Amino acid sequence: MMKSRFLHLGFAASTLRRVMNWAAERALRTGRPIDTSSGEALRALTWRRAYEGRSAWAALLALDLWLMQTARVGGLAPAVLAAASAALVFWRLAAVWGVLSARANLAGRAMELIEQKRFARRMRDRLQNEVWFGLGFDWEPEHAQKLYEAGMVSLKRLVPGRWLRGLLTGAPGKDPSSIGSPLLHGIGAAEADIRVPEKTLEGGTLLVGTTQCGKGVMMNVLVTQAILRGDAVVVIDPKNSPRLRSAVAGACRLAGREPPYVFHPAGGAAGVRLNPLASFTRTSEIASRVIAALGPAQSDFHNFAWQAVNVIASLIVFTGAAPTLAGIYRGITRGVGELLMEAIRTDVGDAQFEFLWNQAAGKDERERQLAAAAAWTELDREQPVIEEAVSVLRHDPEHYAKIIASIVPILAKLTGGALRDSLSPEPGPGSSLRPSVTLERVVAERGVLYVAMDALPDPEVASAIGGILLADLASLAGERYNRSQTAAAGASRVCLFVDECANVINRPLIEILNKGAESGIRTTCAMQTINDLAARLGSRDEARMALGNMNTVIALRTKDADTQKFVAEAFGKTYIARVDTAISSGSRTGPAGEFSASVSRRMTSSREDIIPTDQLGALPNTEFFASLAGGRIVKGRVPILICNEE
Repeated sequence: MMKSRFLHLGFAASTLRRVMNWAAERALRTGRPIDTSSGEALRALTWRRAYEGRSAWAALLALDLWLMQTARVGGLAPAVLAAASAALVFWRLAAVWGVLSARANLAGRAMELIEQKRFARRMRDRLQNEVWFGLGFDWEPEHAQKLYEAGMVSLKRLVPGRWLRGLLTGAPGKDPSSIGSPLLHGIGAAEADIRVPEKTLEGGTLLVGTTQCGKGVMMNVLVTQAILRGDAVVVIDPKNSPRLRSAVAGACRLAGREPPYVFHPAGGAAGVRLNPLASFTRTSEIASRVIAALGPAQSDFHNFAWQAVNVIASLIVFTGAAPTLAGIYRGITRGVGELLMEAIRTDVGDAQFEFLWNQAAGKDERERQLAAAAAWTELDREQPVIEEAVSVLRHDPEHYAKIIASIVPILAKLTGGALRDSLSPEPGPGSSLRPSVTLERVVAERGVLYVAMDALPDPEVASAIGGILLADLASLAGERYNRSQTAAAGASRVCLFVDECANVINRPLIEILNKGAESGIRTTCAMQTINDLAARLGSRDEARMALGNMNTVIALRTKDADTQKFVAEAFGKTYIARVDTAISSGSRTGPAGEFSASVSRRMTSSREDIIPTDQLGALPNTEFFASLAGGRIVKGRVPILICNEE
């Protein structure tokens, strides 16, 4: 019984707030006038006192009711006057409600939690056509004007007390002790779902913000939606975040999909093995993927290393073996001669090869290989792969060692310890019982792959793993083009999520951002600062070129000045009005008491950032500004997903 009463009271309070808010919108003029020739068009409805509360209509109504009660005045006239007075009082109270509500909203919004199951039910109907970014409102020039003007007054003087905020908005607001300014979200009078067409993600999405500001929360929301839509999903997580990993597994359960493939460098019984060299169209792709492990920097030594790896990979494929990182490393370190002999055997057959090999008996290993290669050359057979390998074998060994010096250390790390089995799965007896997958298989199955690179203890190896996988995905995107498996042809979507992208970004990822949209790849990257990206790519100009591929920019709290500047440029500018007041007074030596005074006001406007850069550093956790593809600017907040383990 008591619970039912509370429910009825809550419903009545909610209904009252809706009615008063509706009336307040009509009692107050909000926004700027549309007449741009007017000086008032430069100003917004700013925070002010609720002067309407001083209205005398309440006193008039009280007097009229007293007269009716005492029967000193009777008839229809007092009743009509009372009704008119009541209507005017309500109108004035609605205006007061609007002013106070606007100020109460400046207390902001408390952080919101939502269970993944409930979120999935909420998203179910619109998942295929729309993407949900959170709750918020479109950021208009009026909001920018209010933000600049509200910054001139202490927020404590503007916000009503806690009990009054609860009456006006139904919520106490943001915890004052938590990080960030409530003003930024409170400027919006109301919030709604931020939804954009799914095709918006084609142009690339960037999440930028300092550590622990909510990038992972937004990533969880976007990853969950991609899995619920049934897309193929690849998540590259350098940190191995338990929250992100849990969100991926929970979304797969809710969508009724197979559990995600999980790759971890250290292996583990529950993980999978991943061969990034298994799927290719041309052997040159193999060399490009291996060189991608070196990072984005290009030099002559990188080019020499590519040629050496390409020869080894071509020989491996020519002999009918499956290329692996371990096989490439073995061929690089032992020299091309051993593989070359296997390739010649494959070309001429066992009997002919034994004849060539025995002719060079009595010499050391390298001289014998050179002699066998020379004998094969005299057979006048046309095999470009073997011919190129013969020229490498004849190369000066010392110079060859210098050529491959840049690639050997990273290959040694990628094929040592547990990584040898994890990244170079070998078929046949004695191989690991863990399943082996490829990116091509994941995409073909519309599966979900979670790659935990464990960058904290070994960032160099994590970076190399990410670089190779991104190169593999870029090759897959090119193959989808070649097979006309494009988005226009109805090909399945592939959603790529790269957390801490400054750790792994390379030329293949930039190519995916540039050209991957037509092959159905939606890319979302998260990072902390532009300087991290510039350090990885070698210059700030390179970093800005890479970021130019991101059509959607979501900025959470960021303290770095260069990053703030980049975000402000992406959001654009607007005109902000200012009022200058001058007061002067003076006296003359004429008649006693004669003086003069003047007051002048001048309104000016200047083109300023629509979102001040310093305010980007004041965003509370999980709150953001976003520039969506097409130029739409929004202010939003995203709830924290709670994943229930089953």
